[in-house]
Amino acid sequence: MGKLQTFWKTICRHKYGFVIGAFVLLIGVLDENSLWVRYHHKVELAQLRAEIRRYKEMYEHDTRYLENMDTHPEVLTKIAREQYYMKTDDEDVFVVKGETDDEDAE
Repeated sequence: MGKLQTFWKTICRHKYGFVIGAFVLLIGVLDENSLWVRYHHKVELAQLRAEIRRYKEMYEHDTRYLENMDTHPEVLTKIAREQYYMKTDDEDVFVVKGETDDEDAE
């Protein structure tokens, strides 16, 4: 009974410290809305915003590219020749590939 009484006296003497410690533990780690979870949500939100910004930039670039294709037919011809290897009737197209360092490519 002596050890139980000393333990109880220690708890009574430091009751505010135990309550504050339990509160910090609950708010900081254990709760589903804890500071740890909020930090991870904040990091994820920053990543998603960066991804949204990147997609908006890609959209604007592609929109300008499409508008340029609609207004300038030589751009459309250039794309057809470079990306799809199309040619006119009076010319030949040769595709030259650069050297690779991979041994598996041979």
